[in-house]
Amino acid sequence: MKLVSMIDFVSSQAVKVTELKDVELMQASLVSMAEMFKYATFLSQPLNLGMLVPAIEVKGKWVVLEDKTCEQLSKIEHNEVMRLAKQYRQAKDRVLFEVFDDYQIRVVLQEYKTINDLIKYAPTLTAKGQELSGLNE
Repeated sequence: MKLVSMIDFVSSQAVKVTELKDVELMQASLVSMAEMFKYATFLSQPLNLGMLVPAIEVKGKWVVLEDKTCEQLSKIEHNEVMRLAKQYRQAKDRVLFEVFDDYQIRVVLQEYKTINDLIKYAPTLTAKGQELSGLNE
């Protein structure tokens, strides 16, 4: 699923409420308003590195996490391997957009402030991005 403009999102909500009876229309309108508010809130979020790649914030700085190779993991104590694997999985689960390369990431973070600024690129949302935006419903 691609990120869409607020106009397109609102239009899709309007299609959902056509041809309903008065009570149904009122209920559907309230649901649509809640979904529009949720999407507007999603679009207004400030961008951060963790939305684009698995990363964590440490003392106010973003650190990109790498998926370790078997060779790298073999040199680390078991408990540390488990901690790193969990940390990477959680960070990866928080990523909102599909693959961005290093150059795109630098440009996005330097040039753009909010998720809304990315609409013109129509990036593909991850499952987490779809869930938080409400576009998966």
